[in-house]
Amino acid sequence: MANHDGEAGAGSLAELGKQVTPVRMMRARLCIEPAIAREAAINASAEAVIRIKLAKDRAEQATSWADYEAQDDLFHRAVAEASDNILLLALFDQLNQVRRAVAWSSVVRQSARPPREHSSFQEHARIAVAIETRDPAAAQQAMRQHIGSVSARLFGEV
Repeated sequence: MANHDGEAGAGSLAELGKQVTPVRMMRARLCIEPAIAREAAINASAEAVIRIKLAKDRAEQATSWADYEAQDDLFHRAVAEASDNILLLALFDQLNQVRRAVAWSSVVRQSARPPREHSSFQEHARIAVAIETRDPAAAQQAMRQHIGSVSARLFGEV
């Protein structure tokens, strides 16, 4: 999966995605994204906070699951960008590329779009507030709770 320099290329990340189960993908996200949210709460610029809130709002307004997932992706990337750490952003992008390649066929949607009471909306809001108020512990916990909630909803307890 790595070339002779030890660098994982895009092809190897897609290949890795074919080997990783959705549950293992979520477990990897639980290891990495809460720490990224913590760094975002410490380092986010005012502009980064605005981008996070805009992505959060657009996810809530999504008219289809595909639209929601695209906006959710932008929300999580905005949090990674807000960490102001190019290495954490690169790690997030690699994790996200693998996530896109994972076979999500086990996920069944019960509606055409996220329902108004979709738990991710409040979870995203808690993450955004924690980052905006510069509360690293709350940001880390809110992201951990969010990814845990998504995992539980999709696969049962992870």
